[in-house]
Amino acid sequence: MPDPANLKRRRPALSPIERGRTTTDEVEERLILAIATGDKGYGDRITEAEIAAALKVSRVPAREAMKNLLLRGVLVENEQRGLRVSDYGPARTAELFELRFAIEKIIFQHAMREGHDRAPLLEALAPIVDRMRDLSGSGDAVALSSIDLDFHRAVARHAGNELAAQIWEGLAQHLLIVFCRDWSSASDRTGEVRLHETLVEYIRSGSLADLDAMLKRHFSDPAHRS
Repeated sequence: MPDPANLKRRRPALSPIERGRTTTDEVEERLILAIATGDKGYGDRITEAEIAAALKVSRVPAREAMKNLLLRGVLVENEQRGLRVSDYGPARTAELFELRFAIEKIIFQHAMREGHDRAPLLEALAPIVDRMRDLSGSGDAVALSSIDLDFHRAVARHAGNELAAQIWEGLAQHLLIVFCRDWSSASDRTGEVRLHETLVEYIRSGSLADLDAMLKRHFSDPAHRS
């Protein structure tokens, strides 16, 4: 169960943006958080006026953020004015993880290729896993999802394939939405941490021959892991 103290400390996703942070990127981030936390669900209508009023920004960044999320498929067109939230049900999630598997397989192949120094990556992953471990009992699905993304972003950035890393980044907003659901539904969050610890050990000394099996287990739904 979420920690009530954490819930009280957290600002609502659609609370006013502080001065100096009223950028399109910030509005996008708030919208993604609203979807990830369930404040906005499948089919919910989103309008420029609503977002501008909630975040206390002009309609320009609200419009641009909504346009960007429409292009990425996070939002879809609505028959009426505005847009609506995409369906992140089983079919969309399966498509997302099919793409994620393909991209991260390429990334890990590059990260673990013969002659590639993995030490900088392992050094970058250590504090991320430590932070994940510290957060595992907090019930803060957003923080856990963000650190989960940081883990895989670090692998992508250290792999040496810039285009693959850019494509992975294009999936990151979708992944945050799904990760929040997974971390919230995981009955044993320490098990989720162990999955990442296992992946670190695999990066340190694993074989590329085992990559498919390792990624399939890591990407599987929490309820279906043995």
